[in-house]
Amino acid sequence: MLRVFKAASVDMFQPTHWLVSRSRKIPVLVQSQGDRSLVFTEKEWGTTRSPAFELHSKLGLSCRGVKVLGYELEPMPSLVATDKEVPV
Repeated sequence: MLRVFKAASVDMFQPTHWLVSRSRKIPVLVQSQGDRSLVFTEKEWGTTRSPAFELHSKLGLSCRGVKVLGYELEPMPSLVATDKEVPV
């Protein structure tokens, strides 16, 4: 059986932002795609399905096509290893 390994930098989840709600901060990776950006959690990053959250330039943050309130994205000051969730 032949195993193919990809470079770690391609597969590794490296969060760029925090997805912040009232009760927690979740590290996410934001990828721009024209007028929208895909917002991946660590769990979603390893799968082939599309992420639940998207950020649209004019519509704001949505989850599975429904606009959400009470969440915001905050940029991370640096790309350091983080816990999955940090209580606020």
